[in-house]
Amino acid sequence: MGQTLQIRDKIFSDKENKKYQERTGMKEVGTRVYRQELKFLCEERQLRVIEDRIRHICRPDAHGGNKGIYTVRSLYFDTYDDKCYQENLAGVDRRKKYRIRAYNEDTDRLRLECKSSCHGRKSKEGCPVDRELCRKLAAGQGRWGVFPEGRLEQGREVPGAVGLLERFLLERRLELLEPRVVVEYDRTPYVYPVGNVRITFDRSIRTSHQVFAFPEKSRVRRLILPEGVNVLEVKYDEVLPGAVRELLTAGQELRRTSFSKYALCRQYGFR
Repeated sequence: MGQTLQIRDKIFSDKENKKYQERTGMKEVGTRVYRQELKFLCEERQLRVIEDRIRHICRPDAHGGNKGIYTVRSLYFDTYDDKCYQENLAGVDRRKKYRIRAYNEDTDRLRLECKSSCHGRKSKEGCPVDRELCRKLAAGQGRWGVFPEGRLEQGREVPGAVGLLERFLLERRLELLEPRVVVEYDRTPYVYPVGNVRITFDRSIRTSHQVFAFPEKSRVRRLILPEGVNVLEVKYDEVLPGAVRELLTAGQELRRTSFSKYALCRQYGFR
């Protein structure tokens, strides 16, 4: 079997990179690996059939722990004019969004992530973030004073590469990024080693606009899909192995969608 190809691209487009340099004097460096991503809306009965099948060829992801399931809670950021949300609705080819994630009830292990889309492929980069900084960001505090000591102090140039946290904090100030919505769901993950395939079943997708409570669980949460409707996601490098494709589609009428949890959760805020 030939070696799987990986699509690599710059973290920012040339235009974005030039604008970033003009503002800060810094160069964005490095590459990012983009992966294919398929999403399907499924009824619970369909998910159970598919899950029973893939257990024969896939193994549970270690992140699922003993129960094989974990809760994902994400705080998403957007600009003052909702650029990320509008680009998502319009299907803009190159786009990105920032979020902070917590898993289960562990608020001491938080990750800042930047998820990017390019030519229909997705990529993600992340780094740890401490709870104190997370709470300040969730409360919309310290736009000018939350920078880690010795990093990007008051926007001054820093020699060398720009890390994810520094880039986010700087863009937060320049682009007026604000916490917008909390997205939460229960995820059951599986992996298939060939093609670096990851299959996830996301159930009980819910939202809250109590962003100030993050990373703690919000008191007011709302389901965003009809009861019994869930999301199946399949991520892989370049080609989806035939064995996985057959198990996913055999006897099933799956509805492929460009479903965005963030965009749908934001829509509730405009009603």
